[in-house]
Parts: sequence; structure tokens; C-alpha cells
Amino acid sequence: MKLTVRALSELGDDVVLAPERWVAAADVGEGVPLGELVVERRERAEAIERAVILDTTHARDGLLDIPTALRAAPSAKSAKKSVSAGDLVVSRLRPYLRQVALVHPRALEAAAGRPLALSTEFYVLAPRRPNDDLAFLLPFLLGEQAQSVLAAAQEGGHHPRVPRSSLFALRVPEAIVEARVRLSREVNASLDALYEATARYHALLGK
Repeated sequence: MKLTVRALSELGDDVVLAPERWVAAADVGEGVPLGELVVERRERAEAIERAVILDTTHARDGLLDIPTALRAAPSAKSAKKSVSAGDLVVSRLRPYLRQVALVHPRALEAAAGRPLALSTEFYVLAPRRPNDDLAFLLPFLLGEQAQSVLAAAQEGGHHPRVPRSSLFALRVPEAIVEARVRLSREVNASLDALYEATARYHALLGK
């Protein structure tokens, strides 16, 4: 059993005594820690007056809901995060709502040339190695095991959030990492089809 000892003087935003945090973030199990595959992007979005503003309700089950975000009233009063094609976005607020999505090229197309600006309630994950495709991680992050760990790791009462340490400590099974090229290809193809169907549907509504 692995024990973690902390002095009261060490407590802070990222060091707490809640047992759920240490169970969820414990270095246990097999697989590759998510933190070895991704880095967190923290750049602030610029020119947000013309950006499509996305909050955590606009990411679910792998997709970004651009049409709904376009119809929403502007809410660019606070700081926002920038994203790039291929990034993964994971809500740190109430993860059991499955608010995880890939920034697919089709999502950028749906924004009609406008940049995307995300709520700071998102973790924005970019590949640790340039040109890596992170699409293979999407089914894993939405899977029952990862979702249950993130749900156990959340802290706070009214607005429970997942600490960065718990997210990055998730263990990605070796089999998934080894099949990353094939899985990414399949996930991207599926997302492409979903975005195409969504675009056609909204075009019909527009008529």
C-alpha cells in the first residue's frame, strides 16, 4: 500500500487531505499515465469579441456543439482559453456529465472561420509529442473506468471540480496506446460522419 504524508503547512490549492483525491490520483494500476501523453495548453484566447464562446455545456460525448454556441448570447466578459485543431478538452466541472470533446477540423469548419474560445472550466490537452493525434484517447476518457475515477476525484460541494493531478494520473491501458494510430483513424472518421450529419440537419432546419 502506498502512503502519502503531508504536513498542514503544505496544504494549498493542489495539496489537500481529502482521501478521495489520493485514491483517484494514486500511482496504481497498469498503463501509461495520461500526463506522459499530453500537456496542458493554457494560452488565453485573443480577439474574443469575434470568437465562438464555448462553455462546458457545449462539449459532450466527444463532440463540440458549435451550432448551439453560435446561437448563445455573447459571454466574453471573462478570460477564455484558446484551442487548436486536435486538442482534447475536458471539463473540470462535474465530469460525470461526460463533457469531453476533441477539437475536430469539422468543428472549426462549423464555426465559419471564427476562432473558438473556451471557458476556463476546461482543461485543454495538447499532444506531448508534436503531430501526435490524440483522438485515440477520446473513448478512453469517456469510458466507464476513467469517468468513475474522475467522479471520485472531484472536490467541492456546489460546483465540484476535478484536480489536474487526478486527470493526469489516469492510466491509459498499454493496448490502447499501442493501437493509437488505428484508433485515432477510426475515431476521427466517426466524428467526421457525425459532424457531417449534424451540419446537414441544421441546414434542413435553416430551410
